[in-house]
Amino acid sequence: MCQLTRVILLLCLSVVRLSALNFFPGKFKVGERGTNVILTCQTSKDEITWKHQDAHSTSKISGSEFEKVSGRTLTLMDLDEDQIGNYTCWSQQGLEDYTYLLLDKTKETTAFNINCTAESFSCTERIKCSWRSDAFTAFRLRNSRDNGNWVSESVDGVFSLPHSTDSYSEESERLQITGEALSACCYIRTDYSFFLRDIVKPANPNISICRVKNEGSDEQIIEVEVKPPSSWPQPQSFFPLTHQIQYENRHDGKLKTKEWEEGSKVKVQGLIRKLRARCRDPLLVSQWSEWTPWTNVSDSANGNNGRLDRNTKKGKKMRNCQKKHQRNHPKNHQNNKKKHQNKKQKHVNNI
Repeated sequence: MCQLTRVILLLCLSVVRLSALNFFPGKFKVGERGTNVILTCQTSKDEITWKHQDAHSTSKISGSEFEKVSGRTLTLMDLDEDQIGNYTCWSQQGLEDYTYLLLDKTKETTAFNINCTAESFSCTERIKCSWRSDAFTAFRLRNSRDNGNWVSESVDGVFSLPHSTDSYSEESERLQITGEALSACCYIRTDYSFFLRDIVKPANPNISICRVKNEGSDEQIIEVEVKPPSSWPQPQSFFPLTHQIQYENRHDGKLKTKEWEEGSKVKVQGLIRKLRARCRDPLLVSQWSEWTPWTNVSDSANGNNGRLDRNTKKGKKMRNCQKKHQRNHPKNHQNNKKKHQNKKQKHVNNI
């Protein structure tokens, strides 16, 4: 079993050496340029051999002015980039330990910011962060305030960090997000602190069209309802939202906006083609949520999944025919009834 473990570890080390470092090694150490770094081989063996692997080759360390070997320890003097790489220690039985050494450029590198948002104050919702730089190939973040674990980015490049902030009490302690990034040679570390209330950005609200009056005319009135996103805390009286809708005029294509705070419904007048909504916290004046996808007014009013919008003239013609039929149907019925009564009276007179 021990021999199998060594083989697997050797394979992993080969991958690290031959390719770009796009993950965090299980064991690594960092040092600033010009400093001395001490590496220790975690083994019980007394006689060991040190080797250095870089992107091009593997070399045995026998000791020099810049590499001091003493038992299980290796001291690297006046650290520079040519000393960066994978250091392994070997006994007669095989590989014993390894340490990946990186150059700490935290003080040399221009800071690039970590950007975080939270959909609400609730601790059930995670903080979403983004952090990226072309100079590095692997990134990870952790919530240091809550002693959280390291989190790697997801496929879409987002870090989801848990937190323990209580949404029903005053926030007194800032969140502390720690970030680490590395490449094949270098490493940086950064910290970002904030109050949760400063990064709140609600998710998209839920928008629906309740009814449309005078449809198709310039006096058209649309009643729109915008409800909070499912991730927003309740009750709404304690966690209010400001809503904003944007709508496009069918005549000239111009966009207009309307904003309100009280209630979930609002009425908009005019011949409108489509509309969308967004929301934000009015008490903290938080960031606006992203806009919802456009909602087509004709589709929502008629439930035809876009058929009316593609055949507007045909749809209007059908509705006009229906209205004409509705107007004419009672009138024709009355005329027929009157004719029938006249015929009946005429027949009585003839008798």
